[in-house]
Amino acid sequence: MTRHGLIFLFSVALIISFSISNNLLAQGVSDGTPDKVRRAYEKAFETMFKDPANLEKTFSFAGLAIKAGDFEGAISSLERMLILDPNLPRVRYELGVLYFKLGSYDVAATYFEELLEDKKTPKVLIEKAAPFIEEIENRLTNHSFSGSTFSGIKYQTNASSGPRSTKVKLFGAPSFLPDEFTNKGDFDVFVSGSINYTYDFQSEPKKLLEASLNIYGNEQLDQTFVNARVVDANIGPKFTIPLDFLNKPIVRPFLTGDYLIVSEDESYYSHGAGFSADIRAKENLNFNLDARVMARENKDASILDGFRNRLTVNASYIASNTMQIQLSSVVATEETKTNIQNNRDYSLNATINKTFNAPFNLIKDPLSARLSFGGSFREYAGANPTIDPDTTRNDYTMRFSPSLTIPAGETLAVLISAGFTRVDSNIPNSEYDNISLTIGISKQF
Repeated sequence: MTRHGLIFLFSVALIISFSISNNLLAQGVSDGTPDKVRRAYEKAFETMFKDPANLEKTFSFAGLAIKAGDFEGAISSLERMLILDPNLPRVRYELGVLYFKLGSYDVAATYFEELLEDKKTPKVLIEKAAPFIEEIENRLTNHSFSGSTFSGIKYQTNASSGPRSTKVKLFGAPSFLPDEFTNKGDFDVFVSGSINYTYDFQSEPKKLLEASLNIYGNEQLDQTFVNARVVDANIGPKFTIPLDFLNKPIVRPFLTGDYLIVSEDESYYSHGAGFSADIRAKENLNFNLDARVMARENKDASILDGFRNRLTVNASYIASNTMQIQLSSVVATEETKTNIQNNRDYSLNATINKTFNAPFNLIKDPLSARLSFGGSFREYAGANPTIDPDTTRNDYTMRFSPSLTIPAGETLAVLISAGFTRVDSNIPNSEYDNISLTIGISKQF
């Protein structure tokens, strides 16, 4: 068929579709579309209808349809462009992206494969398509793995959380603590890592089985008695609950456990269960709830055996394309066989994350600056007679931490962070300050 014949058929098809689409035009637009974009979208459709053979006008409409949330309308327009001219690699790329966003991974893969097979495809499009192809392969397989590592060096002015003063209490009376047991600065090196496994049941609605393993270890230069080794793991299904009034929350019940060694002398083992839920309140506002109950066993002091319970509620708000704000509230309890250690902790924290381009475009990828601050209140159930038999301990903690993440490639980044912690208490033995500086490298895989 000649090009003129194709144009004629295309025009007829567009006229027929216009008689239907003109009435349903607004239905393809998402509810949150600004009026300005909606008007431009409708005008672009009319312009395309008047000149159906003009590929530039069709492509312009497709771009506005994407902005308006009408992916189906954009796909229809782009596919008609390929009928007129099959040699449009940019159009094939856009179709692959749109089908990917709609979850039609097989169709998206077809367009990306055609893009790679075409020797005339610009290199920049091949590079942009590569992450989508990799992600499609991951999503079309049942098994997937991911992970990360973070290692570096940290300096703390009070690595052992020692009291800020030598004036303490002993059996309710003022006493003096040798200076060697107060706050001491120290360096330590650390490494942490995580491995995540996901099994996709390839069902609708989506159902997953997720498991993760996390490890952490550090080595102090001088204060070696606070060296720590931590291993924790969890496993559980992840699925959607069809509750429309909660926007179909994603929930995950799980089993969890951890093992902690401090200075090779103390060790704790915990096991328990939990439940998490992700609720999308609005397009830019998400809530996350995490509740867990852990039974802890102490290797050398059974009197500390008991339960640790924690409830966390997070709210994440996307303020703009470059700024995200998160609020986190936590209620935690620790129950042992002695009131001296039983306590309840309430905390509230805020985090502001801002991405920005490097000065003079020295780095291709954007940098990320983060500011975290917050506080907590911890109340104990009973007084410690060896410290002060008449006073039950209450602690007030304030935290402040700025950080900067500098990308060093697609999967590498350098993190620089500082931190300030101040703990005030009605028991002077528990009051301390700490300032820290951390430099580390993270790797995603």
